[in-house]
Amino acid sequence: MQKKIKNHPRKSQQTSFQVTNNVIQLPDYTDKQKIVTKQGLRIVSTVDNNLFPQKVSKLAKESSTLKAVINSFSEYVSYGALLTENMQLERKLTKDLNKYYNWFELAKRVAKDRRTYGYGFIEAIRKGSEVFVYHLDASQVRFMEYFGEKPEAVAISKDWNDTRIRPIERTLYPNYDEDGRTIIPIMEYESGMIDYPLPMWSGAFFDAQVESLIGQYNANQFENGVTLSSILMFDFGDTTDANGDAEKGLARQKQKLESQLKGTSQGRSGKSLIVPKSGDVEAPEYITYPMQKEGSFIELQKLVENNIVKACSWFRSLAGLESAGVLGNNQQLRNEWELAERLIRNEQDIIMEALQKAFKGTAYEGEVMFNNQSPMNVVNDLDAITTLLEKKDIIGEAAVYELLMMMGMDEEQAKTIVGNDSE
Repeated sequence: MQKKIKNHPRKSQQTSFQVTNNVIQLPDYTDKQKIVTKQGLRIVSTVDNNLFPQKVSKLAKESSTLKAVINSFSEYVSYGALLTENMQLERKLTKDLNKYYNWFELAKRVAKDRRTYGYGFIEAIRKGSEVFVYHLDASQVRFMEYFGEKPEAVAISKDWNDTRIRPIERTLYPNYDEDGRTIIPIMEYESGMIDYPLPMWSGAFFDAQVESLIGQYNANQFENGVTLSSILMFDFGDTTDANGDAEKGLARQKQKLESQLKGTSQGRSGKSLIVPKSGDVEAPEYITYPMQKEGSFIELQKLVENNIVKACSWFRSLAGLESAGVLGNNQQLRNEWELAERLIRNEQDIIMEALQKAFKGTAYEGEVMFNNQSPMNVVNDLDAITTLLEKKDIIGEAAVYELLMMMGMDEEQAKTIVGNDSE
């Protein structure tokens, strides 16, 4: 009689696992305004646990291209010379804007915030007829709940992640508090914006994260990866130690030799392989393997770099990502500067307009214009011009003419100097 075989249901061979996704997402402002409470204050959240600006700040530091673009733009904004007929205003901007810094530093800080977060803030303090203006770190400022068309107050905290800290309340312009303080937001209209504008580079938001991860990956590979850099074939001879153990003696000899070879200390990626040999080896054989790796994801790096620069409406040459020699086109450099100068002047005007709100009704009201010198403009640098003219016989008149044009001279100036270098 055959034994009846019972059919047992098979257990699933599949095991479930979670896929973690640490990619930062852009805020979805299609939802209604989200309010969070901190120390009794009702705050308009920036999403991401009210820490989205902090995440953006970290990302802007980790992405080398984004950092270069933001820093170069803010530096150019702060370079422009001030032109105004109001001498009191000029002195205020250059000498007495506040206790710590002048207009040029304030403009750089605000421009950096606006390029990083999409908005910036300044604080104006009135004491009698005097006005002092300070930059406020945009990552520390949050709008308080409001029911009208615009918010009327903000809350400021040095650490929004610390629930023990009570934020400071400040009144928004055009209102002033009893201490004569007001906060002036500097932001522009953005389609679909409700409370906080997105970074202007939001079109390359994920590219910046990819670039950050590429850097982290290559650093991790350099620190922890194993890459063979050399092989040493060495005859250790008799390795028997004092206890008569040849194997342990050989291990100690190898370790001692490895520590003396370059590239094997502290777990770095360059490794030397020690191959013990005995018998017919007359001399050690040492074979090297040059490390020619330039890092992983090189093509991807180029792609995200270009996307970031384009999203920022900026230029590779002005961000230090390409040199004039690589570009090889003087006219292209001039055209790029003309476009960039419009962006720079627009930013300067926007920040100055905010300052004029702070100066309203005081002796510091007045029109200000900016003279932004091209980074290639050295028309007044006689040493540079003299050096070029000294090399005219070597490089030729045409080359000198082109270089003078690149320096910012107009066509007639360049022709005159090349044709009569005695002047």
